[in-house]
Amino acid sequence: MNESPQAPILTSLRLLKAMNLARRGKMRAAQALLGAEGSAPENLVELHALAALVTSEGDYPRALRLWRRLLDREPRHAEAKRMIASIELWLSRPPWVRYVPAGAVALLVVIVVVVAALSADNSPPPSPSPPPASLSPAASRPVSAPPRPITVPGVSKRRPGS
Repeated sequence: MNESPQAPILTSLRLLKAMNLARRGKMRAAQALLGAEGSAPENLVELHALAALVTSEGDYPRALRLWRRLLDREPRHAEAKRMIASIELWLSRPPWVRYVPAGAVALLVVIVVVVAALSADNSPPPSPSPPPASLSPAASRPVSAPPRPITVPGVSKRRPGS
């Protein structure tokens, strides 16, 4: 291969741009940057990145073609072998199996809601809050000595009006 000295730099820049686009949710633009719809990049790193992007988007038939192309060009590529096996297994399953994970999550949510509702019904009643200080019994007040009567010499101890 006669690669120019700038080729690895250009590849890195394309990969960074594609990764940035993919992080922002622009999967089609990221894929188009690495390879047109019908073509695959010549660079193995770009081919690997494109296969991973297409797989993450869920286009499994196209992803399978890209992983196989990568495996043809690099026969000992472990991830390509693993992804091919995984995608083939996924595509061989009946369509209803694809919804099992979502059904499991829905069932888990229902169980959590039911358990929460049952535990709320069986919880002890809340303890009553203490009454305001003006309504509390005298025994709960601190005990102190009764006030002493004030005596004034020459004044009768009788209270007025008694």
